[in-house]
Amino acid sequence: MNLFERLKRSRQLARLRRQVKRAPSPASYGTLAERYIAQGELETALVVAEAGLELFPNSERLAHVRIFAKKKNLSGQIRKLKQDLLRRPSPLAFTQLAQIYRELGNVDDALEIASECAERFPLNENPYLIQGEIRLERFLRDQIAKDAMLADTALRKVVRLNGHNLKAHLLLAETNYLVGSMGECRKHLRAVLQIMPTAQEVQEFLRAFDLANAMPSEEVEFEELAKFIEEAGAFANPPEAFPSLHPHTRRAREAPRAELDVESLKEQIVQLGEQIGVRNSLVLDREGEILADFSRPDSLSRRQFAELVNDVRDTADDASRRMDTGALVRAEIEGPTGNVTVVRVRNLTIAILYSDPLRTERVWEMLQDFIARNLTTSREAAHA
Repeated sequence: MNLFERLKRSRQLARLRRQVKRAPSPASYGTLAERYIAQGELETALVVAEAGLELFPNSERLAHVRIFAKKKNLSGQIRKLKQDLLRRPSPLAFTQLAQIYRELGNVDDALEIASECAERFPLNENPYLIQGEIRLERFLRDQIAKDAMLADTALRKVVRLNGHNLKAHLLLAETNYLVGSMGECRKHLRAVLQIMPTAQEVQEFLRAFDLANAMPSEEVEFEELAKFIEEAGAFANPPEAFPSLHPHTRRAREAPRAELDVESLKEQIVQLGEQIGVRNSLVLDREGEILADFSRPDSLSRRQFAELVNDVRDTADDASRRMDTGALVRAEIEGPTGNVTVVRVRNLTIAILYSDPLRTERVWEMLQDFIARNLTTSREAAHA
């Protein structure tokens, strides 16, 4: 590469870095990270993508850049582990591969690898622990009863195989705490203290827990409690209050809820609707009630579009549950007179009905920017 070309690339990077500092957004971080990837600087691209995801965790573009950079770095390790599994399968190789897939965000692949490991090595606790952790994280994210029940089943297998597995007891205590099975929660917290008497955070939590629950209550079946959480859309106890000795579920538990300014939301949804090609735009709450909307006179009415979006959301949620992929995050519907993009952010649903000249990719960028502006505050973010 000649001197002129190096100077040109250096100036381009400097300009992109200034853009990130001056106007941070999923687009500015994504462009900078992708430029580093194009130059072969994968480590730097990963740092940029992760910094962007700290601010905009809903950014699909940044998530893809992060996964691409990590996959490039881990590709050699993945290839070696797969070869090891073909030559001589072992619980360690299965577990390491499942953990890598989980780190890359390929949760379904991680669950599949862990399941295969459990079938081949049923007396090894590690695949059940991975399954339990992933299911608990998904329950924290989506509040789907099936995830809670599968987490409980997997983690109970771990403690049957190894009663001194501290992490499994703590995760079981957390799972039962979330659904409101307080007797089971207390039992597993006490098991944690038997294994690690110096766990001060657990000691303090259990002390306050016992004072607040001096009178024993009648225990309800775990499955019933989990189903009630799914129907109610709220945990029996605040996730962020639970102690954690491990970081695996801390991020999911401590995901901050953005403060919702409905008046500002109404103004922004109207501005979104004024984009050329947008015919309807709206935000629905958990119950499907309209929080903010915009409808062009020549498009669907406010009520018609809300009904359409509720139907899409409910259908996608049902399909996601049947396929065991969590809850709706994003859905695309193509029609003869227009396309619909529907996005779930926590308990809110955002949707746009659009036609030419808009394209799907541009609408998705618009929604990401809308979410970043209205449902996050600096480092706080609403997670899908």
